[in-house]
Amino acid sequence: MDARERIKELVNTLNHHSYRYYVLDDPEISDAEYDELFNELKHLESLHPDMVLEYSPTQKVGYKVLTDFKKVKHKIPMLSLSNVFDYEELMDFDLRVKKLLGDNKNLEYVAEPKLDGLAVSISYKDGVFIKAATRGDGEVGEDITENVRTIRNVPLKMLGHDHPKEFEIRGEVVIPKQEFEKLNKVKMENGEKTFANPRNAAAGSVRQLDSKITATRPLYFYAHSFTSEELFKTHTDALEKAKRWGFMVPKNVITTDSIQKIKTFFEDLIRNRQALEVDIDGVVIKVNNTALQSELGSIARSPRWAVAWKPPAHTATTTVNKIAVQVGRTGVLTPVAELEPVEVGGVEIKRATLHNASELERKDIRVGDTVVIERAGDVIPAILRYVDDKRPKGSRKFEFPKKCPDCDIDVVREGVNFVCNNSKCPSRIKEALNHFISRDAMNIDGMGEKLIEQLVERNFIRSFPDIYRLNAATLMMLDRMGTKSANNIINAINESKNVSLDKFIYALGIDLIGSENAKELAKRFKNIDKLKNINEKDLEGIEGFGPNIISSLVSFFNSKDNIKRIDEIISLGVNIQETASAQTSTRLNGLSFVITGSFKEMSRDKISELIEHNGGKVSSSVSKRTSYVIVGTEPGSKLDKAKELNIKTLDLKEFLALISL
Repeated sequence: MDARERIKELVNTLNHHSYRYYVLDDPEISDAEYDELFNELKHLESLHPDMVLEYSPTQKVGYKVLTDFKKVKHKIPMLSLSNVFDYEELMDFDLRVKKLLGDNKNLEYVAEPKLDGLAVSISYKDGVFIKAATRGDGEVGEDITENVRTIRNVPLKMLGHDHPKEFEIRGEVVIPKQEFEKLNKVKMENGEKTFANPRNAAAGSVRQLDSKITATRPLYFYAHSFTSEELFKTHTDALEKAKRWGFMVPKNVITTDSIQKIKTFFEDLIRNRQALEVDIDGVVIKVNNTALQSELGSIARSPRWAVAWKPPAHTATTTVNKIAVQVGRTGVLTPVAELEPVEVGGVEIKRATLHNASELERKDIRVGDTVVIERAGDVIPAILRYVDDKRPKGSRKFEFPKKCPDCDIDVVREGVNFVCNNSKCPSRIKEALNHFISRDAMNIDGMGEKLIEQLVERNFIRSFPDIYRLNAATLMMLDRMGTKSANNIINAINESKNVSLDKFIYALGIDLIGSENAKELAKRFKNIDKLKNINEKDLEGIEGFGPNIISSLVSFFNSKDNIKRIDEIISLGVNIQETASAQTSTRLNGLSFVITGSFKEMSRDKISELIEHNGGKVSSSVSKRTSYVIVGTEPGSKLDKAKELNIKTLDLKEFLALISL
């Protein structure tokens, strides 16, 4: 047998034994025998480097050192799940699904542990590993290909021959509990800082710029979803095939048509989660049939066909050492309790929000109080209440400062908040800039809070356009800033100059405008020039846009200072990409539609898409301006409203006939 054939034989043999060991937990050979074969392969590859196969197990040792992570746009967004926190909320989810699907006797759920790790996506072509990315903001992640390549149980070549030509699999990268304890023990012995919990350790390991470091970490990948669900009849079928193709999948998975059985499964799993190999933070419940998943579709960033049931929040008791005030980008003063450090759910907590003046008055939290704090998932810790019998004598209620703590301008009370209305307040400027550079906005890597603070304090930047006037020489004047770091930041600033309209709108920090509102605006107005001239009438009828949001938008774009700032940003080379129109015909131009009820033949999302593609508009509520109401099974009050206003109704067949005229 020549060297090429022997190398190929060894690669296939070693990959087979890795599958037996990691996925099936049923090894056929000892570790020593595996090492002997591995060493033979390494030796042959060293003699014949031109014969190294890209899916050889020797390619898992790591070798690339990066300067930063490149951005990757997901072909299909990585959606997040809506959460439920008790059985009643789970039953509400079940009722919503059944109402949307109608009388479907084949409805079955699959429930599986929600692994507490880092969400990643891995792509294969012709069964060979080609790319991996983090979830990021759901639409754009970071390229972590070289690091994921080193993960011991990620197949560099899928097993079998019945897999798709192009395939994307998604899941969680985790570190098992026992491996985490060993990792922290080594770090302690070396005098290094230990990790707070396995999730942080996994995330930190995957985001190492040196893949050789990642290769030393005990990382594992568990697959839980697929971008090509239509390839499978059910989710459980997908999991079985993924396992056959060489992937580890979650253990303790059940299928059932009973919500009560899911409740029992959840309670048993949470009760015994300390004994599990990996950390979990709940249970994921999905509609098992993939055709029904497609029919249900999704809303915003979450699918309608799945939900995460989270366990009760972690709580702990500690002492309030001080109550401080933070000034946000809109001038709102937020009270924050500085606490005696305490561990809650594996994380050390030193601060907790008190929300606003009204909430602080209601809870009556005072300096010196012993308080109960709560942390649910990744939510910012909050104070629930003070412990009555432990309140120190003579304690006084907290009073908001009469002047802004940062600019010394008078503070005014507006509803539940105290507000600093000085637009030049340093704290407001810092927070606005931090928002502008954040991941969901302009996404400028390397420009964290500490760097923004230095730049503002040294008067290098005072507004958004100033960011695009920075150069490496200026950055190198800051503390602990070398040539390489400065150049990386300038590169990141330049990369941010091509930005989608929705992210730019969100980056502007308009009061009450979140990322979903920004997407609606981008979809409606297409480009920044149209937005700069909006009035109240232009904003009527946009779903989720009430009087306060409309007032905030009109006020923002009526400000000459704001328009000047936007024009300045554009003049400095920022390209705000126009939102591509989804319209492919003008059949429904000028017509407004409302959809009610459920449809077996097509999801409501698909109907909305067809309306927009043909020039029509979709509204959430029936009014005199509504042209048609499309009615499915079990319609709600919208049908009654349509009859009351004498608005024409269509069934799905009639609607499809309308767009095919």
